[in-house]
Amino acid sequence: MKPIDDKQEAHFKKLIREAAADAPSDAFTRAVMQRVHEETAFHALMQRNAAETPPATFSSEVMAQIRASHPVATPKPVISRRIWYGIAAGWLALLVACFFLPGNEPQPAFFSQLNAQMMSNQVFSQQLHAIPQPVMLTVIGLACLVLIDYFLRDRWAFLQKMARS
Repeated sequence: MKPIDDKQEAHFKKLIREAAADAPSDAFTRAVMQRVHEETAFHALMQRNAAETPPATFSSEVMAQIRASHPVATPKPVISRRIWYGIAAGWLALLVACFFLPGNEPQPAFFSQLNAQMMSNQVFSQQLHAIPQPVMLTVIGLACLVLIDYFLRDRWAFLQKMARS
């Protein structure tokens, strides 16, 4: 196998010696040099007539003009503040009712007498007994957290608006 490779290599060397290097024509050389001169002239022209850079406050001034010309409409909440207060009062009443409703554990005499006076309607009392007290307290607690989150976000947005102006 080695002699075949040597024969091929010798043949390739002979072909390379016989083939002359390509010489570019005079028109090609002139065209390339013309492009080099044009590009050099273009770079020199761009450096002499460089575009001015805007001042550092340019973008903030433009944004201030845009904000002044387009007043932003403040979004109205879907549920008004008065309704939220009503919902919060309802949840608070349910939370207080959960503490006074009789549970599975024995209660002191004061609470049992208070429960007897408050819960004279047996239908309402029987329906609330069907719901376990920990579940009721969990639902009420989560609802309270959602309401607190809503009011805190509203307050936070108000404080941020005041800080921007």
